[in-house]
Parts: sequence; structure tokens; C-alpha cells
Amino acid sequence: MAEADAAPNLASALNIGAFNLGNAIGAALGGLVIDLGGGYPAVSVAGAAMAAFGLAFILILRRGQRIVAAPACP
Repeated sequence: MAEADAAPNLASALNIGAFNLGNAIGAALGGLVIDLGGGYPAVSVAGAAMAAFGLAFILILRRGQRIVAAPACP
């Protein structure tokens, strides 16, 4: 929200939309794993794999970017 001073409602709507999309993808992946015969224990493994993929994706995207600390308020 700090980056969206001009359009906070749009930023909020995109955030909620991304959350809902993640829920839908997770449900579809879990259903696919069960349908393929992996059973319920394999759903947690698939979820952990998706989380690891997401973390790797973020780390790759942020590689080379420097984070600048904000100045402290007096």
C-alpha cells in the first residue's frame, strides 16, 4: 500500500484478487493430486512444493535489486 499512494483501492483490490487466485490454484492442485491417486498425504507434499517454488520465484525476481532502508522518523 505504501507504493500505491495514488490508488489505494486498486492496490487493495489487486491484493485480494491475488489471494483468491492463490486459493483457487491451491484447491485445483490438491484436487489434481488426489485425482491422480496420490491420496491425502500427497496434498501436503504438493503444497510444500508450491511454497518452495514460490519462494524460489521471489528470490529470483528480487536478485539484483537492492533494498533501501527508509529514513527513521524523528
